[in-house]
Amino acid sequence: MADLIAILALGLQYSLIVFVIDLWLRNTLPFTEVTITFLILSSVGIVLWHRKELSQTVKQWAGLARRSVILGIALFGGDLLLALLNGHANPFLFPGGLLGLPLTFLVCPGGTIICLAGLVRAFYLSKRAVGTG
Repeated sequence: MADLIAILALGLQYSLIVFVIDLWLRNTLPFTEVTITFLILSSVGIVLWHRKELSQTVKQWAGLARRSVILGIALFGGDLLLALLNGHANPFLFPGGLLGLPLTFLVCPGGTIICLAGLVRAFYLSKRAVGTG
């Protein structure tokens, strides 16, 4: 049940991101790309949520989500700086290399929504443990 709640939380966040992108681009993203990306995110999430070495408490998942956002901001700042140094004001239009914006979007929002779903999962598990204990 905890994984289902986490996947629902991940799906809610992902659908919000897809909705914002659709509004921004004024075009609908292809269904197959949206679905494949969701399946990849949920698969990676399930693997990470069940790793014993990885954090399993609410506080640790919140810290991971916070670090993911901070790292995403830093990476985007680097992408913006590289674009500006090469005479482009928009980092989305600057071909800055293979690991520019794709790495940034992998970390944040990709990693962030996995961490936030892990936070919801850990919160559910902790409340269930308190309720049954």
